[in-house]
Amino acid sequence: METTASFSKKEVAVIRWYKNLYLGPNAAAHIEIIRKKAFANRRMAGVYYITLASTPGNLLDIFHNALLSEKLFASRQCQKIVGVAEGKQEALRLVSDMILEMYEKTGKFDVSSFFREEDFED
Repeated sequence: METTASFSKKEVAVIRWYKNLYLGPNAAAHIEIIRKKAFANRRMAGVYYITLASTPGNLLDIFHNALLSEKLFASRQCQKIVGVAEGKQEALRLVSDMILEMYEKTGKFDVSSFFREEDFED
């Protein structure tokens, strides 16, 4: 599912969702509502996105969903969402679990080979 965050009529950021989206336990209970609100460009209290890192050398980024409505942030942030959590602590635990799983399956911390381009929904 492709979601857009709009800044003006000309500028639209495209959010791409990982097909096997990682979810914290609280987010899992509300994921349909979260995705509908994301599609409608609505801010959600306490909802954090986990994306591929925007800075070389980092693995993943965690940020509050409302930041995507900020033009400067959205223009520089990778918008391939691989995880959703409710609350910062749930997001930190989820990232920890994701990185551990990545290492257990591949023996390395290679995010680009673990989260392949074809695994994102257009």
